[in-house]
Amino acid sequence: MADKEGTSDKTNSNEQSSQISEQERDLAQLALTEFNKMNFAACLHHLSKLESARPNDVKVIHNRVVAEFYKSELKKTDVFRKSLNQVCQQAHVNVEDCDALEDVEHCVLFYNQSVVLYHLQQHQSALKLMNKVFSFIEPMEEGLAHRVCLLLIELHLSTQQPDQALSLIAYIENQFVSTENATKMIGDKDLKTLEKEHQEKAPVTLDAATDAFRLKLLQYKTRCYLSTCAIKACKRELKSIVTANNAVTSNLAPVFLKGNLEYIRGNYNKSIKVLSSIPLTNSVNIFKESGESPSLLFYNNMGCLHHYMAKPNLSAFYLQKALQENEAAMKAYPKPDQGEPLSGRPLYCVGSNKSPILMYNLGVALLHGGKPTQAFDCLIEAVQVYHTNPRLWLRLAECCIMAHKESNAGDFDFKARRNDLVQGVIGSGVHRKIILNPNIWKDSKYSCEPRCESYAIPVVSLEFSSLCLRNALLLLPSTGGEGGPPVPAPPSPPVDPRQVPVLRACVLAASAYVALCLGDPVICLEHSKALLAQPNLSGAHKLLARLYAGEAYVLLDKIPAAIELLNPEQMAELVDPRVRPLRPWFPATTATGRAVLQYNLAVALALRGELDKAGDMLKQVWKSKGPNCDVPIHVIALALYIELLLGHTDIARNIIKQNCPQLQR
Repeated sequence: MADKEGTSDKTNSNEQSSQISEQERDLAQLALTEFNKMNFAACLHHLSKLESARPNDVKVIHNRVVAEFYKSELKKTDVFRKSLNQVCQQAHVNVEDCDALEDVEHCVLFYNQSVVLYHLQQHQSALKLMNKVFSFIEPMEEGLAHRVCLLLIELHLSTQQPDQALSLIAYIENQFVSTENATKMIGDKDLKTLEKEHQEKAPVTLDAATDAFRLKLLQYKTRCYLSTCAIKACKRELKSIVTANNAVTSNLAPVFLKGNLEYIRGNYNKSIKVLSSIPLTNSVNIFKESGESPSLLFYNNMGCLHHYMAKPNLSAFYLQKALQENEAAMKAYPKPDQGEPLSGRPLYCVGSNKSPILMYNLGVALLHGGKPTQAFDCLIEAVQVYHTNPRLWLRLAECCIMAHKESNAGDFDFKARRNDLVQGVIGSGVHRKIILNPNIWKDSKYSCEPRCESYAIPVVSLEFSSLCLRNALLLLPSTGGEGGPPVPAPPSPPVDPRQVPVLRACVLAASAYVALCLGDPVICLEHSKALLAQPNLSGAHKLLARLYAGEAYVLLDKIPAAIELLNPEQMAELVDPRVRPLRPWFPATTATGRAVLQYNLAVALALRGELDKAGDMLKQVWKSKGPNCDVPIHVIALALYIELLLGHTDIARNIIKQNCPQLQR
């Protein structure tokens, strides 16, 4: 669980550079002492006297604002933000302009503004402020400097920048703490007292325990190594944390870190075993104290683990449990007052609603479980928050495509489909007539007729999937590969530049299919050509690009171009040993893919009138049928069509007798 940063008090720096009396100095010290004792009423009493003596002292006013916020148990965030902005105006500081920070004394104002932004999930804005504050780190007093460093590391991790966080940690260790015997010193400390001192809800003085600071750095360093998949380094740091936390039974961070490490190593069962040690009782009370619900995190992690174990139904079950825990945590506090949307709960609980992330995870699990409509309902909620994630838009499109046609594996099931070849029989004896099924050549799920539905309506339709795919393409850079910038994909880590071409290939393949189904062969051909032009294209995507482009050429009456493109000799390997698909896909073998290309080539030859060549091609397809090569039922239908056109009615009857046993008497 990520620790939350708390606001900072500045009472011990309340002296002005000139004309400060001993009485005022004593009042400031008394206020600080009472603040540290969490006796905020007494603290405010002393600050009120001090403010009467120094009505224009911005530091005193700022301390009063902070003390009042703590007295409200950090629940009056709207009032605190308004008061903090007024303090900034009195200090002639514009927190929206980072360049306005020129005095180290104003850093605490920027810091507290950043804390609020962090808890409001506005991480980029907070990071911009903290980067400026960090430039004053050397003249800054140590306690505030520690807090600035910790918040800045947290913001780097929240914005998926672990490398920057690691560089910052290295600087901090060299600048502020001695790493020699650091682990031993942490272990010798009374950690129960240490954790109690470091609770975010309780005030922490600016000269906070160095050992607690080191412990925090160890946890952050472990999280950075997890994000960068530095397994050995992560294991080393985690061992130090576990040793240091043996006395802290209430600290669950090492358990989640260890579970995450085993997940990255692919030891899913071991990760489940580690996470199972987390107590799930009293989660609501823990949420009120820390802003994190252990049971919510547990169920979410279990859902992710079962997803990668190719168990989508179990994954969805755990994620639904996580949503229930999230709802229970949100109900722990009353609804905010009208006009004060951030009131009624402590600051560290304001941004603790995990519903968008859980909806995203649940939608992906349901999609892999073959439930596209339910998955769409979840993902459409997530995309309202994470609308800059190209992968999320692709998943929404895949929901629409799966609802339109779940799979084409049924077309290769001869036993199930051969009864569809014949629509019926009339007459008897020499007058017996066989009526072929005209729909066997036309998939009931496929139509080239233009549609009139609106593309902008968020419903499970191919029209909306077209819009989703367009958004995904716009969010992807025009070029991708080694050296390019990572693509933001919240709430997931950014897409590695080397994976951008793969993601673009998936989007282009889906776009070509959708355009084909919507009766737009021109757009389909455009996407198919763009797909074929992608670098390091997988065999599966090459097959899809050729099939879609060939179909588009046929619909555009460009048969020679289709025949050239559907050449089975250019068939690439479909199976990539490096890829383990979470959901089975079809065709699963290279031989089956070649058979599909040959069938489509036979169709093109038949349309051009080369019936003999088309018939020979179908015979090759039929001969290749075997355990490792499935043949679509359309091969039989096309063979019947060709034989009837050639006038070979006896051959057509034999084909029907061999493949339609229900007609045999």
